[in-house]
Amino acid sequence: MPINEKAPRPQEFAAVDLGSNSFHMVIARVVDGAMQIIGRLKQRVHLADGLDENSVLSEEAIARGLSCLSLFAERLQGFAPSSVCIVGTHTLRQAANAAEFLKRAEQVIPYPIEIISGNEEARLIFMGVEHTQPERGRKLVIDIGGGSTELVIGEDFEPRLVESRRMGCVSFSQIYFPGGIINKENFQRARLSAVQKLETLAWQFRIQGWTVALGASGTIKAAQEVLIAMGEKDGFITPERLEMLVAELLKYKNFDSLSLPGLSEERKAVFAPGLAILCGVFRCAGHQRAAPVGRGAARRRAVRDGGPFPPSGYPQPHRAKPGKPVQY
Repeated sequence: MPINEKAPRPQEFAAVDLGSNSFHMVIARVVDGAMQIIGRLKQRVHLADGLDENSVLSEEAIARGLSCLSLFAERLQGFAPSSVCIVGTHTLRQAANAAEFLKRAEQVIPYPIEIISGNEEARLIFMGVEHTQPERGRKLVIDIGGGSTELVIGEDFEPRLVESRRMGCVSFSQIYFPGGIINKENFQRARLSAVQKLETLAWQFRIQGWTVALGASGTIKAAQEVLIAMGEKDGFITPERLEMLVAELLKYKNFDSLSLPGLSEERKAVFAPGLAILCGVFRCAGHQRAAPVGRGAARRRAVRDGGPFPPSGYPQPHRAKPGKPVQY
């Protein structure tokens, strides 16, 4: 290359996830075959809170979503359509007026939005973990979202078991913790419901098997942070530690009074239902602890950072290098 000629600028890609609780955008570029995350935006939209008994999104929820997309559109100015992937997940799958939301979104952000199936969401989450985690061997990947929970077993970029269940920390909050009330009965009902939704998968978990379980959601990260603040410095999540968290949780009467060490303000309203689902997952999957995942490239939500991009045909990024572990 001539000395006065600049190297071509690496192409940038954007992945946008329209989740039930939050909208996320990740911007990345691929340099020498390695994916580099260069920016993130996250906004709590509480889309699932806007679903009524007929699965119709309220005008208020739609407005919150469009406002967030408008913010994202500002950052995406100049991006080619082929470099942007926007996916809608559980709440938009369920919304009877999803078509109206999509039509209005076209006026706000000039990129197509694809509403993906639960299984496709699970597959993308798994691929994101494979791209960003150094752990080898067969993995169980768990993602507890606002409206659905995804579970995948696979290895070497090949999912072997891909499942999505209609249960999330927002939907369970509405059903089992009305008014934000915390008590033993509410929690047991939520945990039992999670077990019932997963029990048909229990034998498949055992047949497939895995060597490491990885959590890829805010619920699991929140549980880890509370455990660390309570003195469990390795941050591993085990059945015994989950029961310890449940015992501590039940000391509080409602979401507003919840003040567990290490629990952020924004997680208070979804921690109890998320914990109930996590307990159900542990019981049905039969695993003894959630294993380490790396920092850095190992982001907080795998589908945001490794799933939808780069587009098909573009050189795929290398697997992340091992780093200091942090347990989920």
